[in-house]
Amino acid sequence: MRPDVRLAALGGLAAALFLAAFAGLISATPFRPGFDDVEHLTAALHWRDHLRLDAAGPFVRVPLWQVLLGTLFRWLPPGLAVALLQCTAVLVAIALCLRHLGRLPAPRPLPLLAAAPVFAFALSPQALLYARHPVNEPWVGLLAMGVLYLGVSAGRGRALGMGLLCGTAVMTKLMAGALLLPAAVFAWRGVPREGRARALALLALGAAVAAGPLAALHALQRPGAPLDDTSAFTLSRYTPQQWVALGPPTERQRAGLAEFREHFGSDPAGYLAGAGRRLARWLARPATADFALFVPGFPTAAVGAWEHAVFWSLMGLAALGTTAASAPIWLFLAAVPLACAFPPHVPFVPKLIPLFPALLLAPQGVLRLLRPRRSISASTAAVSGMSSVLRER
Repeated sequence: MRPDVRLAALGGLAAALFLAAFAGLISATPFRPGFDDVEHLTAALHWRDHLRLDAAGPFVRVPLWQVLLGTLFRWLPPGLAVALLQCTAVLVAIALCLRHLGRLPAPRPLPLLAAAPVFAFALSPQALLYARHPVNEPWVGLLAMGVLYLGVSAGRGRALGMGLLCGTAVMTKLMAGALLLPAAVFAWRGVPREGRARALALLALGAAVAAGPLAALHALQRPGAPLDDTSAFTLSRYTPQQWVALGPPTERQRAGLAEFREHFGSDPAGYLAGAGRRLARWLARPATADFALFVPGFPTAAVGAWEHAVFWSLMGLAALGTTAASAPIWLFLAAVPLACAFPPHVPFVPKLIPLFPALLLAPQGVLRLLRPRRSISASTAAVSGMSSVLRER
């Protein structure tokens, strides 16, 4: 069987396992809203009904996610639309990983174990649980994977493509602006010196083409409101109740940033030390522990151990599979936990995002683990052959 056919079969199996596990999850557990479900759904329904962005909620967010969800809600029931979009993100990620794996200069036949990360990702508790909730992390993770897939690929137009995906990601979650760092490195070094300025210009053009219309829509329908005030909330120490009581979005934004400046300015060293402790907690705490806040009897310990096993095995294999060509990916992978741990309000849902780009690197890590065994086997065979020749003589 040809390697590409075998990879397609493995991808189909991984996709089937994910969909079956997700269907079982839906049938076994009732849906209980949590995280940002109510806010995302309210904003999306407002767009569906009025074709206008909603700025009346506790947070003003960049508009792409609510527009995307609200548009789907015009044709599908909200629960089905969310599941369809989130499951599609996981399935496309599997396809991208296997396509990238088929391009690797791996020995033939390609070891089946190289596809093991795909199955770990498909059955990860984060992918399965978040596929039921309208959080935007799977979408952002897929966009990040797309940027980095183009970055390690050769071909014309990749700088423009990376820019389009970066702009789309930024207009979903401002934290995704960190994608521009590895994208710029890929664009810079992927062309001869005389073409670098043009590559960076195409990257910026693509980002502007994707972000410009959505930013203009925000300016027209939310005049005077910040593009996204969630960062001002996370940087502050306000409780959600205090945040809502601050008034309109501009007042909340101003108060949140002022509170952060006062907090940081009074003791910068203490604030950074606290950020270091928050980073350690972000790395050590399973993101799925949040489900215990709104799902009675949620098996936090078992699911958390499962999440950690998938997360750290994929990240470890990704580190092992990193090459000089793919190293810029880690600029983004490092930026996600730093951006989450710096503010006092630490979000854990974004722990899903790094799994998507790490999935591109993990199969190469498996191949590197297998090579020493192959070398040892080859050396053993060579020694045995030499011994046989000497005995015959």
